[in-house]
Amino acid sequence: MNKTREALYQGRVINVTSFVAQFTIAMVNLALVYRMRHHFNLTAQLVGVSASIYTFTYLVACIVLEPLTKRLKPYNSVIIAMLMMACAVTTILATSQVAVAFTALVIYGAAMAFLWPQIESWLARGKEGQALNKATSHFNVAWSLGLALSPLLTGALVELNTTLPLSLAIILFLAVTLLLLIAKRVIFDEDDAISEHKRILNSTSQDESTPLRFISWAGVLTVYTALAVTLTIFPLYAQDLNLFSETLVGSLLALRGLVTVLMFIVLGKTEGWHFKKSLILLTQVAVAALLFLGVLATSYFHYFIFFFLYGILFACAYSMSIFHGASGSLYRAKRMMIHEVLLTIGTVLGSIFGGGIYQKYGFSKVLIAGALLVMIPPIVSLVMVKK
Repeated sequence: MNKTREALYQGRVINVTSFVAQFTIAMVNLALVYRMRHHFNLTAQLVGVSASIYTFTYLVACIVLEPLTKRLKPYNSVIIAMLMMACAVTTILATSQVAVAFTALVIYGAAMAFLWPQIESWLARGKEGQALNKATSHFNVAWSLGLALSPLLTGALVELNTTLPLSLAIILFLAVTLLLLIAKRVIFDEDDAISEHKRILNSTSQDESTPLRFISWAGVLTVYTALAVTLTIFPLYAQDLNLFSETLVGSLLALRGLVTVLMFIVLGKTEGWHFKKSLILLTQVAVAALLFLGVLATSYFHYFIFFFLYGILFACAYSMSIFHGASGSLYRAKRMMIHEVLLTIGTVLGSIFGGGIYQKYGFSKVLIAGALLVMIPPIVSLVMVKK
């Protein structure tokens, strides 16, 4: 097998893994809401706590386990993640004790630390410029497509039985494990068979990281905070005011996801945005402006435009973070860990504080607070330039 074809197959395996993994994780996350409510008879508040367990555990595990994960071969790290998640979901299905289920959720969250930072650094190995952009774009399309499609199947299965989607998830986790074991024997090369730690030790290159990673990371943190608002608070607002049916709300959220997928494709085919600080700042200012204007939205058409534009801007902010974080760096696993930690913090902040602000002050104030938060990095950046 020649090097070009070998690299092509490697990329396909990584992207298929990313698609199936995100599809399955989204399936588990949605199915758990119903499982914890109906099987364990938890209150809405405790259901929320159960969802925060694996999110918080993932955040902590990314930081704590980084010295271990960087010493693992990338495919072995992903296999460990798949097996841990399969075991965790199996435990949740098998137990009737809440404490055991919550412990399984800790394992489920920790498993993701073996997955996303490692797979992101793996696909970026040896790539710079447009090659790096193309690789990260394919990855972004894969996981975001899995995230967009998963609720369609999960919703149908949950209506039949909460056991079905979780059982299917176990099968899919094991299927990814089998795929990687086969690819390990017939596709992956010597570069795939060394850990990030050993790769850095063997490298003769110098780190040429771009300082633009900092403003890009700040952007992904704040934009993910705003994303959590659009995904969790807006459906509550629409329901409380009887603005739209659940179907129409779902169509708006699906629109955002689909537009994001399409924008990832566009960004992967272009390079004019690479290393452009002005575009990074402009994206963040545009998100803030969109949130401010969202206060004026009253009709489905208004929200259609809102979610359409947010899908575009979200894809830009995410791509800028992952590209500028990896570009020129020898320590790509650590950089991807930082990227994942920041977007997870954003998700937690948006869900917790967004919910509190909405409950006390209303949805308009949530949007205004989100806009002010997103404006912090551009303002700080401009102040530092003037100094």
